[in-house]
Amino acid sequence: MKNALKFLLLPLMMVWITSCDEDTVDLPDNYVAFKTSEAGLTGADATLELTLTRAADAAIPVTVNLTPSGLEYGKHFTTEPAAVNNVISLTIPQGQSSASIKVTPVAGILLTGTETLNFAISQVTAPTLIGLTKELKLSFSKIISQGSQLTLEGKSGESNYTNNVYVDLSANSTHLNARKAWNLAFTNDSRFRVILNHSIQTTAAVTTKSDITQVSLADTATTDDIYLSMARISDPATVTLVDSWDGDLNKTVFAEVSATASENKVYLVAFEGSNTPKNQWYKVKVDRNGTGYKVQYARIGETSVKTVDITKNADFNLSFLSFESGLVSNVEPKAKEWDFQYGYSTYNSGLNTPYWFQDFILLNYIGGAEAAEVLASTVTYDNYAESNIASTTFTKTRDAIGSKWRATSGAAAGITKDKFYVIKDPEGNVYKLKFVSAGIGGDGGERGKPVIEYKLVKKV
Repeated sequence: MKNALKFLLLPLMMVWITSCDEDTVDLPDNYVAFKTSEAGLTGADATLELTLTRAADAAIPVTVNLTPSGLEYGKHFTTEPAAVNNVISLTIPQGQSSASIKVTPVAGILLTGTETLNFAISQVTAPTLIGLTKELKLSFSKIISQGSQLTLEGKSGESNYTNNVYVDLSANSTHLNARKAWNLAFTNDSRFRVILNHSIQTTAAVTTKSDITQVSLADTATTDDIYLSMARISDPATVTLVDSWDGDLNKTVFAEVSATASENKVYLVAFEGSNTPKNQWYKVKVDRNGTGYKVQYARIGETSVKTVDITKNADFNLSFLSFESGLVSNVEPKAKEWDFQYGYSTYNSGLNTPYWFQDFILLNYIGGAEAAEVLASTVTYDNYAESNIASTTFTKTRDAIGSKWRATSGAAAGITKDKFYVIKDPEGNVYKLKFVSAGIGGDGGERGKPVIEYKLVKKV
């Protein structure tokens, strides 16, 4: 009987073991690697990305060794996370697929341009493995990239669009800036134009007064209502409350600043988080101050007025002002050192009224960048070559790419695969650009962290 029972149970045990094996899913190995093997530091800082093959099931500590050439940590540059004895320890959080190292040169240093930093992934916690691109060389001088992939890190724990991400294709680099870091921007060229922060739903309207001390809550009754509720999305009058979304600097809400102070009116300004109540709106008066600007501003119900003088800096497209903290630096890279910005923006609802867009691509049109959309039915991304440039029509508007690279609803939700883009950077280098994923529909990405691929077509 015992033997009979043994023969009866054995097949059942084999079936159970086999079933358990079939239920066990062996995931492919997860690798950590740098996104690119080369980058150039030409702006105020550089952000270097480390990525996983897939999101981490648990927090993953990573150790990166740093080898400076011609540089000394603390004297010439710093990193975030900080390095200890030229070793950087960082962690890719659970559920995330990337982390980054920020490199910032010390202000005022003099370099020859031959200095480099070599980053090497030396250790990662098992079962994660070190990937093929385990080293990255950062040059403290300009490079001309042959092409790469980059993840645009707009997302944070706060939201999918915390950061505006400035991209320099030729340097394989990105620069992050919090979209809420500023309220108004001021052109640094021969023009005297004031620009609203398009990425925090900024609206404005002009008053009839030129003395800021005479503007009070009563003036809100005699100006356009600058609070843009969703109920007003179809109101054509609201288009006058925002700057032209194609970037035409002759169509800003603020008129060009006159050399005659009495001709410059006071404006009411509202933005995300301050639209209501009205006593949280700001009143702003901008005058010329020699070759620069004098800005006066205060909450509309306040009598104490702040004054800030802004000196133009021709190295940058714009100078920036925060109502909370005053002048703000390190918002944009230098004018020639970025090609486009990814983030949150004011744009056309489709009814010729303002609407708030995620995933907007803003071209560095002020700095001289140009872009073109190419249909894959005309020529594919892989086949696009230098010979195609002559027949490519470039545009120089802020929204040359805009939101056209993705769809957010319907069967086609995700990146648009029937088109790609060609960008002529401010130096004249030409790159072809396609979007790989964006976390929309079934494109396999992460919302707020689109992945782009680009290749050099023509070097200046």
